[in-house]
Amino acid sequence: MVKKISIIGSGAVGSSLAFCLLSKLNLEELNLIDIADGLAKGVALDLEDTRGILGFSTQVRGGSDFSLIKDSDIVVITAGIARKDGMTRADLLKINGTVAKDVSQKIKEFAFGAIVITVTNPLDLITYIVYKETGFSRNKVFGMGSSLDTSRFLNILYKEMKISADSVEGFVYGPHSKDMIVDLSKVKVSGQNLDRFLDKKKIDSIKQKVQLRGAEIVKCLKTRSAHFAPSLACFSLIEAIDRDSNKIIPVSVVLQGEYGLSDVCMGVPCVINKKGIEKIIEIEVSNEDKSELKKVKDAFNNLNL
Repeated sequence: MVKKISIIGSGAVGSSLAFCLLSKLNLEELNLIDIADGLAKGVALDLEDTRGILGFSTQVRGGSDFSLIKDSDIVVITAGIARKDGMTRADLLKINGTVAKDVSQKIKEFAFGAIVITVTNPLDLITYIVYKETGFSRNKVFGMGSSLDTSRFLNILYKEMKISADSVEGFVYGPHSKDMIVDLSKVKVSGQNLDRFLDKKKIDSIKQKVQLRGAEIVKCLKTRSAHFAPSLACFSLIEAIDRDSNKIIPVSVVLQGEYGLSDVCMGVPCVINKKGIEKIIEIEVSNEDKSELKKVKDAFNNLNL
């Protein structure tokens, strides 16, 4: 059972995740860390004041001192700036990559045994940096990217079909970007192919909507970014770890030969339990999607990580 969780970054995603954890898990300690000392403390105090309503006994603390994360079971990285309209992944990486390197050294120092979950964008690249900088095994460093993309995908399917997401089998994988793989040929609705419910035009439009959903949200929010769905996507990973559930969830992980790729990060379905990633699952990939996945390696090479 998970006893101590630390969240690095006390912005919208970090604070939303903290509230969700207090609402649903029985933790001993929950810590929020942010370079803006007052922000982390203020969020922690506000969260503490829900105790009389939620009834938790968790010790909640906030501050800028990284020693707060000492001996954490799980550390979540949400620190960094949010993507803004017009920003490229390279633009975002210049800032958040530096943050990730600094944070990784603190995790290595104070929480060497922790499972690390990344939320900061550009997610696949940040996950790779954290993996390299901490020196942790790949089963203990992963990003929530494709689990969020899958949630968005299920929502868009629901809006088109008005069928509960519980009746749909399918997920999104690949890079956490507009180049994600949305293979609708593998989607099943109560065991039936998707084309039994939607025509080809609708199916094609769904794929594009899923790929552009993040950009659509950023364009609307302008200086802010999504936080409700990302925080819940991250919570689903923590819950699978806490419950040792062996749940299959697509997450960003360092590949070492899987899918024909090595030394890169991207979202693939994995078995999640108390160890972190228990197993990486390789699914059959079409020739067209194999070509798309090769672009992942090119992206990593071009950025000289």
